[in-house]
Amino acid sequence: GKPEWRGKPGRRTMSRKMLGLILQDKRTIQMSLTGVYGLGRHLAGTVCSKLGINPRTQIKDMHQSLLHKVEKLVENEYVVQTDLRDQQKADLMRLVQMRCYRGIRHQQGLPVRGQRTSTNAKTAKKMAQRRYKFLGMKFPNAPNKLDSR
Repeated sequence: GKPEWRGKPGRRTMSRKMLGLILQDKRTIQMSLTGVYGLGRHLAGTVCSKLGINPRTQIKDMHQSLLHKVEKLVENEYVVQTDLRDQQKADLMRLVQMRCYRGIRHQQGLPVRGQRTSTNAKTAKKMAQRRYKFLGMKFPNAPNKLDSR
């Protein structure tokens, strides 16, 4: 995208957009890439090495065409952002629809990987509520607000 000026007058910095993110000028390219959902430090370093970029190069020192190359490489070679979220959603829904053990455990909001449930399992139950929110479904075990009257 086209660079734009951001911030207070006198302290304005030019910011650039890439993969839906606003890149901060003072951050390195490797750390900026970790802001992309699905790219960690290791993959960000791999992207830099594929293009022959020093991972410690700051965004302000990079030309717009180089940032465009980075964006194209990430879009073409990796599943990131919305595509990754959609893929995760589809995988989870497939398990639930298959009615396999993992799918049932996901649906019930219980630990999926064989952990004990007589004590603990609090984190799994919290994650189940987040998972349902992520899938855009209503959590089945959530108490109804009308019941508390």
